[in-house]
Amino acid sequence: MLKLALEGIDVEISECELRRSGPSYALDTVVELGNEFPAEKFTWVLGSDAFTHIESWHRAEELATLVDFLVVVRPGAPIKVPALKLNYEVIEVDALDVSATEIRERIASHQSVEEFLPDRVARFIKMNGLYGAA
Repeated sequence: MLKLALEGIDVEISECELRRSGPSYALDTVVELGNEFPAEKFTWVLGSDAFTHIESWHRAEELATLVDFLVVVRPGAPIKVPALKLNYEVIEVDALDVSATEIRERIASHQSVEEFLPDRVARFIKMNGLYGAA
């Protein structure tokens, strides 16, 4: 879906999480990419709503030693800084006031998501019956 959403944009997308069996944690992804690109410094980009709960992430303290965080403040989800020691920067963008969870819930209840997703992504979700799509 990411490839569909970013079609036409020159960006490299790793499929390491797709190849991994079982749960896929941010830390596992960072470690794998760090092994593949040892000279690189990584920045984990996440929304302010996810940042608020980062302390509950799998081995969050270790993750915080490996990456910096770029927190995107989403409308309706103000930033709440966790107690965990983190290197982070906050940016505000003109973004939709909707979370991925809300989009999945709308799909599961057969509500329209066309205003939130590119057409090709919405079609892929429907064709593959993802998130309860019919």
